[in-house]
Amino acid sequence: MDIFSLIKTKSIEKNSCQFLKFLEYFYETYLFGYDIKSWNYYNNIEHITNNASESFNNSLNKLFPMKPNFYELINKLNEQEHLSYYD
Repeated sequence: MDIFSLIKTKSIEKNSCQFLKFLEYFYETYLFGYDIKSWNYYNNIEHITNNASESFNNSLNKLFPMKPNFYELINKLNEQEHLSYYD
């Protein structure tokens, strides 16, 4: 018996309806149709961490310390896009 089936069986025995709902959601969202081997990034040479996205998020937080209005957001993002062409 695999671990998912074991957890499901124990949840049914203990009548854990809320957890069973979550377990079914997890199975349908993350397990069904996915190769679990793709979860492991150990051998992925390109991106071992999410440093690039964290760096971009950090730069946006510095650029917008407070929530901007729509037009300010668009103007600043346009400026950032133009700067990236000169890097």
